Amino acid sequence: MELQQLQYFLVAAKYEHITKAANSLHIAQPALSQSIKRLEAELGVKLFDRKKGGITLSDSGKVLVQELQPIMKSLDNLPKKLAETARKQHQTIHLNVLAASILVTDCIIAYKAKHPDVNFQFVQSQSATEYDICITASVHKSMSVNQIAIEETFYLAVPSDSKYAKYSEIDLSEVAEEGFIVMTDARPIRSICDQFCLAAGFTPDIVFESVNFESVRSLISAGMGVGFWPEYSWDTTRNYKNMTLLPIKSPDCTRDIIFTYNPQFSESEIAKDFYEFLIDYTKERKEHHEKIMEQN
Repeated sequence: MELQQLQYFLVAAKYEHITKAANSLHIAQPALSQSIKRLEAELGVKLFDRKKGGITLSDSGKVLVQELQPIMKSLDNLPKKLAETARKQHQTIHLNVLAASILVTDCIIAYKAKHPDVNFQFVQSQSATEYDICITASVHKSMSVNQIAIEETFYLAVPSDSKYAKYSEIDLSEVAEEGFIVMTDARPIRSICDQFCLAAGFTPDIVFESVNFESVRSLISAGMGVGFWPEYSWDTTRNYKNMTLLPIKSPDCTRDIIFTYNPQFSESEIAKDFYEFLIDYTKERKEHHEKIMEQN
């Protein structure tokens, strides 16, 4: 069966008159008759009862009409649905967020305020390749094409009632015997923080691992240990109760947040626009946090 045969059949069923149906379809009457005969042959049933002056639907023909009508209606709506899907796809930005998820979330909120029709899809996978933009982090490395890195400083977060809270800055080696509250080792930030400790000459005594920064903050505030706090991706400007952030004098506790644009996945103009917006937003947030910390 061909789609055109089914369309011709439905028109003939509507008029129950070959000549009127052919005129409606702007085809010759013999062409319509032959199309219906081929359809009947393929189905093995008569769809019309022929009579003088016209045709009437057979019982099989009536069943076919009932079955075809919703299908043909769906097919008629298909171009509109496909166009809508294509529009949504064009307005969807695919992100692979492996670091600075709070920063990226805040940026998305700011971008959505200006572009409410834009959608975002997240993945968090080291092996993913189908994304417009990837956000990850590393201790300083050279950048490749389509990558931009922005440096971020780490502070040491300590309980406000600890002896360290009065310090203006600290050598990381001074807390070598303290318990550390850290992110799970599935996150890039964990390996970076472990490298900081190794550079200070010790392996951290990990007393708690978490998948989110709020748990880290809560446990440090409760006096359960100390931990690392990235400068602006976790927000240093808020007044966190019972927790103090100390600049680390030694070793160098900084990382690069790396933004990678992936032109092999798509050439979406909206993705390019968000990529530039994300970089500008991050730079502005970094500058804002540096000013706040200088005032403090």
